[in-house]
Amino acid sequence: MQTKRIFTAFAFTMLTIFLLLIVASRTSEAATADNSVNIDAEITVPVQTTPDRGVMPNGKDEEPDRTLTKPDVDTSSWEYILAGPSNNIGSYTPPYVTAIENTAQYFDERAISALEEFLNAARSAGYSPYIMTAYRSYSTQNYIYNGRASQIAWPDPPTEEDYAEAAQSVAPPGESDHQTGLGVDITDRYYNTMDATQMDQGFLTWMRENCAQYGFILRYPSDKSSITGSDEPWHFRYVGVEAAEFIMENNICLEQFLELYD
Repeated sequence: MQTKRIFTAFAFTMLTIFLLLIVASRTSEAATADNSVNIDAEITVPVQTTPDRGVMPNGKDEEPDRTLTKPDVDTSSWEYILAGPSNNIGSYTPPYVTAIENTAQYFDERAISALEEFLNAARSAGYSPYIMTAYRSYSTQNYIYNGRASQIAWPDPPTEEDYAEAAQSVAPPGESDHQTGLGVDITDRYYNTMDATQMDQGFLTWMRENCAQYGFILRYPSDKSSITGSDEPWHFRYVGVEAAEFIMENNICLEQFLELYD
């Protein structure tokens, strides 16, 4: 009996260590003041989840500049799906996802050619883009989220408070931009821990300045973190060329862009 208890305790400890390694290496933790984060952070500001995308993570309703001449686009189209702390998309799954080049990462099939053009343009400019994280399913996000809550609560079962704390560093299922199949983390090489200060700043600048012509935006710019809840200079999101050029030229985020059409 004693041997069985020891074995059970050992197995449980190894499982916990395994979950910790997964979260540490494949999820982006909340952005800190020095921009040191892990791969999958979608939330860095305490939020109150509501179904109203106009309520921002800081609790303020920040209206976009409605004097802007907005593009003639249909924001109900698939390119504009919004996932975040103020807009949970539930178990949404893109209709088709396909592998990105020769990697084990997947992306919405309807935008894969635009992503490949973006990556090839970066290579032509002398950079070596690396796909850290692309599409992530609801079930995978749920697994990571529950794993984080379990680590916080260990050795007890996670409580509501533990899940709330977990949501400060890992996006709850339905709130990750990666689940849309249109969000992708692109770096200059593989990183165990995502730290913008260690990345090639020229590469990040080139990606930000050229993404729009391929239909991508910087999803989480630093100066919009009070709205999006995140600061990730490596996370790009496909919205189509017309919308992307408008968003980047006017220095607004996806939330503000969609607000213009409400």
